[in-house]
Amino acid sequence: MSNVLLLIAIVFPIVMALIVRSLRIPVKVKDWVNLAVVIITSTISFTVIFLNPSESFSIFKFSDSLPVELKLDNLGRIFAGMVSLLWPFAFLYTIEYMSHDDVRRNYSMFYIMTFGVVLGIAFSSNLITMYFFYELLTLVTLPLVIFSFTKEAKRATRFYLYISLFGSTLALFGILTLYTQFGICDFVGFKETVNNVAKVGNEKTLLYAAYLLMFFGFGVKSAIFPLHKWLPTAGVAPTPTTALLHTVAVVKAGAFAIIRTIYSAIGVELLSGSAVQIVSILFASFTIVFGSAMALKQNHLKRRYAYSTISNISYIILAACMMNETGIYAAILHLLFHSFAKISIFFTAGVLMHQADVTYIDQIDGLGKKMPITFTLYTLSSLSLTGIPLFSGFISKLEIANATINVGTWYSLIGLIAIFVSAMFTAVYTIDLVIRAFFKKPNDYNMENYEMAKEGSYKFLIPISTFAIISVFLGTFAAPFLELIKSLLQGGGV
Repeated sequence: MSNVLLLIAIVFPIVMALIVRSLRIPVKVKDWVNLAVVIITSTISFTVIFLNPSESFSIFKFSDSLPVELKLDNLGRIFAGMVSLLWPFAFLYTIEYMSHDDVRRNYSMFYIMTFGVVLGIAFSSNLITMYFFYELLTLVTLPLVIFSFTKEAKRATRFYLYISLFGSTLALFGILTLYTQFGICDFVGFKETVNNVAKVGNEKTLLYAAYLLMFFGFGVKSAIFPLHKWLPTAGVAPTPTTALLHTVAVVKAGAFAIIRTIYSAIGVELLSGSAVQIVSILFASFTIVFGSAMALKQNHLKRRYAYSTISNISYIILAACMMNETGIYAAILHLLFHSFAKISIFFTAGVLMHQADVTYIDQIDGLGKKMPITFTLYTLSSLSLTGIPLFSGFISKLEIANATINVGTWYSLIGLIAIFVSAMFTAVYTIDLVIRAFFKKPNDYNMENYEMAKEGSYKFLIPISTFAIISVFLGTFAAPFLELIKSLLQGGGV
């Protein structure tokens, strides 16, 4: 009966978020009740991950051969584990950040519901189920983007909705083509997808078209160029929302869906060496360089890190598109390591906005003296994001480089060049803030920010410090964790 927990982990936060929203109790009490709901949901999720039920759980069926069902495999365990670790800390941060807003009860409701929906993506057993939760993800995150109801927020929400619908339409056409023409829908695992070769036969053109539809369809949420503009635009939302969009839920769900498509549904045997692999690698490589170059140009704090996310998510996609065991290993490592570093960085940006009214990069000069803990933690996370040795980002980026070298083609070499160019840009736009904070003096332009700046409360510092420390720990004592990921990916059911 442990497979029932798959459904409970998804439904519990959604139902409880609605119930808590309806309770007539003080908002501050609701905050802590909601945090308890998030912690319980994470506990249920980790219990499922530990028990690792082998049976599926059917929710309903479109037909006998097309069920909407849940099943846990090792790839789903990794993704669910990451989400379940990040969410309680993210919600603790949210309580403090949104404390000034008396209508945050609506915000908290959708924030928690999103947790359940993302777990649904992790626990999906086939493409249709994943698509179902993927669409729900758009619906439950829309209220988080439009929350302030400013003109900019409304415009950003409309754009996010339209581009998401465009992407989901592309993905749906791809999924239906795979299912109706080849009978491909279930996540059968990395090893078993070789059986799809017989299903497809010589009709590969249609398969390649379906793959590209899904690659760019799911690529919308992972902000692949030229479908990326919604992500910087969504920066008008509250910082907990942008952290959610950039590090935990939306962009990672898009990258996860692409990994699923390649390794668990279609299979590398059919895609490796094809023209569509080349197209995927070229788009991912361009996005890596484009995102980091655009980040370097930004003076707006959140827009800088929005473009940074665009670049780093395409690192994950690039690794996955190497279409071999080294590629999926590197992709999963960066999916995890980027999440830990980037959520800490985004939370730092939120603290600066909350505690010093900082919006632009040139307002940061000298703030390291007023907020030394915050900027020390930011420095640790930035070094990881840059890929400095002894930090987790170095390991994942090194493995991505190894994956490109192992393929050994001209198009994988382009990916390798993109990684190194982006790494240089990343070092500049992340370390720039460290230099400004610790080594520059405040000027007339930011003196007001300097005067009001102070360290955040423990609700801010605990989440930031936790993930900054994780980034250091996983970079310094990485071996056991790397062996665990390798064993999960090699253990089948991917």
